[in-house]
Amino acid sequence: MSTVYFTDFHTGSGGNLAAKLRRLFAAGDFAQAIAKNDLVAVKTHFGEYGNVAFVPPPVIRVFVDIALGLGARPFVTDSNTLYRGSRSNAVDHLKNAFMNGFGPESAGAPVIIADGLRGNDYKVIPFAGKHYRELKISSAIYDAHSAIVVSHVKGHELYGFGGALKNIAMGCVPPSGKQTIHSEFKPRVKEEGCTACGHCIRRCPADAIAYNARKKAEIDQEKCIGCGECTVVCPEGTIPVVWKTSAGPLHERTAEYVKGILDTKPGRWVFFNFLMNVSPDCDCFPWNDAPIVPNIGILASTDPVAIDRASADLVNRAVPLPGSRITAGEKSGDNISQIAGGGWERLLELCEEHGIGENRYVIEEI
Repeated sequence: MSTVYFTDFHTGSGGNLAAKLRRLFAAGDFAQAIAKNDLVAVKTHFGEYGNVAFVPPPVIRVFVDIALGLGARPFVTDSNTLYRGSRSNAVDHLKNAFMNGFGPESAGAPVIIADGLRGNDYKVIPFAGKHYRELKISSAIYDAHSAIVVSHVKGHELYGFGGALKNIAMGCVPPSGKQTIHSEFKPRVKEEGCTACGHCIRRCPADAIAYNARKKAEIDQEKCIGCGECTVVCPEGTIPVVWKTSAGPLHERTAEYVKGILDTKPGRWVFFNFLMNVSPDCDCFPWNDAPIVPNIGILASTDPVAIDRASADLVNRAVPLPGSRITAGEKSGDNISQIAGGGWERLLELCEEHGIGENRYVIEEI
């Protein structure tokens, strides 16, 4: 049974939020995950511009200061997105981060986009799984010695629930890796938007793309390996993301990615989940709907499965806020399913099957 440490958001003359976070860090003896001179990835989500539900920079600064106090070299990071938005390349992503307050001055450390300028800076590692024989991991995440994963707990339109596990799988991989997680189908070109620029042809690792008789790019479905590189590089967006997929394979692929990523540095991961502004949708939207439950507190653990299970249980036990997307106004026991449908627990179960963590936990309140 894993231990999950908890503190609420009440503060006063006895200590502010930063002091509470330091006590959580000390209670879990998390310093053992970080060695002197470590390059420490403080993995967070900068929030799409227009969304204000993300964990704010002054809070991230606390984790940076903790790492600095241990003699480590922290940096604040996230990876580029697959979809078109304000974070799909490092230039726009950094601009977005700065507009949301994440700069070296406020964060206290360099802000680095983990997979480079256009999302093609990654390491490929072997993996023996049901869906994957190899995984792509953003280079800055892979090359870091240790990591502090700071997650904003929320609902999610595909997963149902977003916490540490989703932050690892989606936030630590390049866009082409995200494409393979999201879709079991191979991409196709929308001819009406193709300008025959040739970017996809030059980038395709399987030589599966060529011009057809109409001078439009066309993907050979037999040669295509489903890597998603063409989706990432197409400047016209005519090789779109294939979002339609069943929840089962999505969760299975996600669990495999979580396993592969965490295995790159065993025992060097620490997880903090913030149960505040619990919005019904992902922070990747340029908006955030009203929170569904009151601010609950902060959880910390070295077990990402246990911390997500404890987070979900606390959200589900809370009384929904008036005016939120949950209209019942009373305890349902499963608030997450009310906003996103059932099946959200499957990822937790699969991750436990992979030996990533446990669904059984005990909460130690700090």
